[in-house]
Order: sequence, then C-alpha cells, then structure tokens
Amino acid sequence: MRKIFVAVSAIAILASCSSVKNTVKNKALIETTIDLTNVVDDKVQVSINPQKITENTIVYNIPAIVPGTYAISNFGQFVTNFKAYDYDGNELTVEKLDTNSWQINHAAKMDKLSYLVDDTFDSEINHGIYVMAGTNIEKNKNFLLNLPGFVGYFKGKKETPYTITVKHPENLVETTSLINKNVIKENKTEDVFYAARYDEISDNPIMYAPENTINFNVDGIAVSLSIYSPNNVHSAADLKEPLQKMMQAQSNFLKGFNTTKEYNILIYLFDREIHDFQIFGALEHNTSTTVVYPEAFKKEELIDNMINHVVSHEFFHIVTPLSVHSEEIHNFNFNEPNMSKHLWMYEGITEYFAHLFQVNQGLISEQEFITNIEGKIATSKRFKDDMSFTEMSKNILDKEYASNYSNVYMKGALIGMCLDIILKEETEGKYGLRNLMKDLSNKYGKHKPFKDDEIIAEIVKMTNPKIGEFFTTHVEGATPIDYNTYFEKVGVKNETVVEDATYFVNKKGRPFISVNDDRKIFFTPKTNTGLETLGVKAGDILESVNGEKVTIQNIRPVIGKTMQWKEGDTISMEVTRDQKLIKLEGKYIQPKAKSTNLVIEELPANNPKTILRNAWLKN
Repeated sequence: MRKIFVAVSAIAILASCSSVKNTVKNKALIETTIDLTNVVDDKVQVSINPQKITENTIVYNIPAIVPGTYAISNFGQFVTNFKAYDYDGNELTVEKLDTNSWQINHAAKMDKLSYLVDDTFDSEINHGIYVMAGTNIEKNKNFLLNLPGFVGYFKGKKETPYTITVKHPENLVETTSLINKNVIKENKTEDVFYAARYDEISDNPIMYAPENTINFNVDGIAVSLSIYSPNNVHSAADLKEPLQKMMQAQSNFLKGFNTTKEYNILIYLFDREIHDFQIFGALEHNTSTTVVYPEAFKKEELIDNMINHVVSHEFFHIVTPLSVHSEEIHNFNFNEPNMSKHLWMYEGITEYFAHLFQVNQGLISEQEFITNIEGKIATSKRFKDDMSFTEMSKNILDKEYASNYSNVYMKGALIGMCLDIILKEETEGKYGLRNLMKDLSNKYGKHKPFKDDEIIAEIVKMTNPKIGEFFTTHVEGATPIDYNTYFEKVGVKNETVVEDATYFVNKKGRPFISVNDDRKIFFTPKTNTGLETLGVKAGDILESVNGEKVTIQNIRPVIGKTMQWKEGDTISMEVTRDQKLIKLEGKYIQPKAKSTNLVIEELPANNPKTILRNAWLKN
C-alpha cells in the first residue's frame, strides 16, 4: 500500500523505519526473500537466511493452522523442492518430518534455505483451506500473500524478528499493515518489510495488485481499502462512501475503546469463470482483514453483504480476540495447536456487536435488528443445542465438534445478547456488554493475555452472580437457552401470521427442506399449503422436481425455477417415503405458511420493558 498520505505521515514512517534499522543492528534476525518476478509453473521461490545457527540440527515449520480459522490447513503441502545450503553452496541433509516440518542436519553450517511455494486458489489438491486464509499467485496480475503460506519459522525461534524482501512486478503495488522500509518508493520493484516476531508475519497479509485503493480517516484511524477486480468491474472509489459511513458508526459505537491507528482492507474479487469458490468471506487480523468475494456481485450486494456485514464483523475483532484474548491465542502454536475455550467471546460477541451497532447508530430499525436475531435463533437450532460452548470451543478441531463451528456466529451472538440484557437489567441500564468488553480491554489489552480457565470467574467478579449463573448453565453447561425469557424483559414477543410462501422457501427465505447425514434432501415438519395439497409429508426424501433429478449440488437452481411457477402450471415431484418411490402431481396453488415472528410490543414510553429495551439497543 502507498502510505504517503501527506508529507508529515511520510516523515513519521521514515522515522519508524529508522528505528527498525537500529533494532536490526542490535538483534539477530531472519532475512526472508519472496520472488514474485519469476513465476514458474504457478510457483514462486522463497529464500530464508537465518544468520548464524548454533544448533547441530534444527526444524523449520510451515504452519498447520493459523489464528482465526479454527481448522487445520497444512500449508506445508504447497511447499516443494525444499533445500538447505552451507556457506560454500553445498546441499545439506534435510529430513522431512511431516507435511509441515523439515529437519536440517549439520545446521551450524547452514547459510540459507530455499523452496518453492504453490498457491491454494487454483490448486488441484483437495485441501479445504478457507479462501480468505489462502494464497494466490497470478503472474503479473495479483499476488495474495497470506504469509503463513509462504514463510515459516525455526522451532524455538518464533520470537526472532524478520525482514521480508518481496521482489514484485513494477505495475503492482502492495497493501499491508507491515512496516515497509521502501515507503518513498526509491525502488519500484522491491519492498522490505519488518516483523518483530513470527506472529506478526501471520497477522499481516500482503496483497500486490494494480492500483485500486482509497484512503480516509475515521477518528484518528487511517483506513485503506484496496480491491483486486480481475475484469475491472469494481473500483475502491465506488465503495468509499458506504465503507466510511459504516466505519464512522463503528467508531462511534466503540467510543472510549483503545482501537487501532490504522486498518487495511484487502479485497480479492474472484471471477467465477475461473474460481468456483463455494465458500467465501473474510479473515481478521490486528490491523487488517483479507476479504474474498465474487466479482459478479453488484455494487449494492457488496455494500449490503460484504461491507455492512462481513467487513463490519472483522473490524470488531479489534476488540476480541485482538485486544482481549487468552494465552492460547497470544502464544499461538501454529503446528501443535492448543485451542481456547472462549469462541463465545471471540466470534460470538464480535458477531453480536456487528449487528447491535447498526441499530444503535440508526443504520437499521429496531424491528430489523430483532428480525436478524430471530434468523440467528432459527439457524442455531440446526446445530447441537445441548452442547457446552466452552467444551466445543476447546475441542473445535475434533470432528465431533467441528461440525458445530458455524454456530459460533449464531448461538455465540445470542449468548452475547443474553449477557447484554442481563447486565443492563441488573444495573438499571447503566452497564452492558460494551462496558464489560471495554473494561476487559483496559485490564488486559493487546499484549497481556488472560488465563483460559480463569476469565469467566473474572468476568463474574467484575459484574454480578447472575452472569455467573448464565455461564454455568448455558455456556459451560449444556442447557439450551430459552430466549423468550430474555425477550420478555425487553418487550419483544412472538406473533403468528399466515403469509405467502413459495413451495420450498417461506417469506423470510427459510427453507421447508433440509439435508440429512446421507446428504439427501428431505422435507421438514415446517410446511405450507402448497406442499400439503400436493401430498408431501415430513421426512419425505426429495428425488426430482418436474422430472429433473435433485441433488445437493443443484438444489439452488431447482428452487429458483419453482419460484417462477404460476397459476395453471402442472407440477410434479418424486419422493422416497418408507423406502418406496412415490410420484406426486397437481396444479400450482399459491402456497401459504404459518410464520411465528418476533415483534416489538407497542408499550408506553414509561413502561419498564420499553426503558430496558431502549437501554439495551440505544444507550
């Protein structure tokens, strides 16, 4: 990223670079070079100069997992031609210990390492790495460097500082939060970055792309948005106004928090003709986020979905886990991970804030917020509801628990909501979840982690026993939450209405079908008059619609076609019921479905429920 906003900022950065040089003089460092100018077979070369190694044998690791992903990635599988050389250029003996680790023998003689790295974006390997944590090598066009995919660390030397020299095509510019010694661009094809320890490398992605960047300032936070749009469909300038509006609202919401001095948003918009990514999104970092989204999305879709929901969520991560986190996060083990118990905080509260700030700052109505919460409740019921959230979090890499990970954005956010209402009720609206997170941020902060087993007791000590009861019962314990108990306190009730629907989806977009363990599509007990008239029953396995075979891969376009049905159309479905194939036929009718919705009660302004609701949503 070109960080020359004004002359004063350039001087400040040069002063910072000067301090880097002094640090380099006083402490051994690892010199890394990534060559983006010589791409061969979609691979780039990485060279590592570790300076003087005193050990006879040493292990070099490429991360198996990175913070924020909660899943094994095994970036070492993309490394080939791994070699170590002595000072005379002779190869040293290297033993590959596992997918991500190499042992160098006679390491005291080692001058450098060299290896090739392939990217994850167009790999033929079935790797399962989230695209937002992945890597892209697109010669002379784009390089998305989530650095754990390129740079590793020597075992026992994770605290050693690094310089990272990136040789790049002249037509591409960088966006990153790393300190760049080449800030005034004396060299247009080489940047030199500095990281105080390996965790800073993991925490600071770099994107090289043609210039497509906007900059602005929000309450002292220097914000940069850089976009790679392969077909030049979208420009950063088009998204500046909505992004600035959102981030100003977030800054207002976080008033009094120690946030960050800069925030960089790296957006890769993929061409669906080239990449068929089924999952996309963003990955948080201390002062930046990487975002991967379809280029085919319209500007309005990017604003509503990507900016107002995904980017807003990632920005709130500057509160947790980036400012409030456990020792497991602070001293992250990239190859033998020890996970924290507190995803309810790291992802749950973050997601809750990403919705709460919008109603708090007047970006959406109170009813829209309640409807969003209702959607989270409905989605959370698809996961195992009687599971300890702390137990799930601690064991999230295990298969039994991993399938429930997405619930951290649903039930995790709902846990945050309940905690907020309890706190507001117990303090007559004076103290809520925002106050608690600010106090925790001040108590711990970026450089002081909490102890995983002690933080809940600390929170209870800072607040009141009812918070402790909630944690014991619903977060550490496995008792499902009765959300109506909390809605009753703030004047939110259930209301049943009959609404138009389609055959497969209700008015709110919630389906009348689901997927079983055999990946077969079945009809749920929730139904509509159209399905009932046709003869569909709960539990029926859907085999075909109007003669078209239905699978989990093509169900979306099939549903799209059913939404075009109209009066007079003949429709047919084949279902399996009790192991028998049954054909159901009939004429189209307008389906009706009962829908129970959460709505805000109309109550006097002086009603205690109204007062508490205002304290919850507006104060």
